[in-house]
Amino acid sequence: MSEFFHFIFSSPNLIATFILCFCVLYWLIVMLGAIDMDFIDVDIDIDVEADADIDMTGGTEAGVAWMNKVLYFFNLGRVPFMVWLSINGLIAWFGTTTINFLFGIESFLIGSLVFVVALIGALIIAKPLTYPLVKVFDALEKSEGLKNAIGQIGEVLYSNKGQVPGEAEVVHDGSHIKIFILPATKDLVLVKGQKILIISKSDNDNKIYLVEPYN
Repeated sequence: MSEFFHFIFSSPNLIATFILCFCVLYWLIVMLGAIDMDFIDVDIDIDVEADADIDMTGGTEAGVAWMNKVLYFFNLGRVPFMVWLSINGLIAWFGTTTINFLFGIESFLIGSLVFVVALIGALIIAKPLTYPLVKVFDALEKSEGLKNAIGQIGEVLYSNKGQVPGEAEVVHDGSHIKIFILPATKDLVLVKGQKILIISKSDNDNKIYLVEPYN
């Protein structure tokens, strides 16, 4: 047993083991009732200041929006962050330690590169594994009042690109809620900073709202 702990805490496995230990400690504290499950809530949206906007075939805003959509594709934001991190962290830890053991890797640098590869693999593996949880949290969300976003006024953060959703912010009960949006009118392009009215949810994706410009 001591050899096992020595191995998982060795330098090539250190990053993966640290993330896994952090997740285990977090859930132990949650089970003790000291904090809520959503105590750590990482927002995948990153505000882009007006003076930092760079419009060069996409620019800063487009780059951030693209990254947000990649994270959304891997279900971050569709399930709580710590649930997402725990599943991906466990898979990445298993992959990292297995590869390092089989190839006898002892270097921290090489082990870190192995972790990056294992994390990419974890994202791919975890996507179908977390899909049932997306359905569960969607159902919980329906019963907790996010549906009240319909009929409210929001502000566009990132423009839509055709059928690729944009993002908007809604202030609801003092909370700033970020949502994915598409215009209810086909071929309409929403502009950053534009006021919009949320009218319904998309038939194709319950996490995307249909909106109209609001003047």
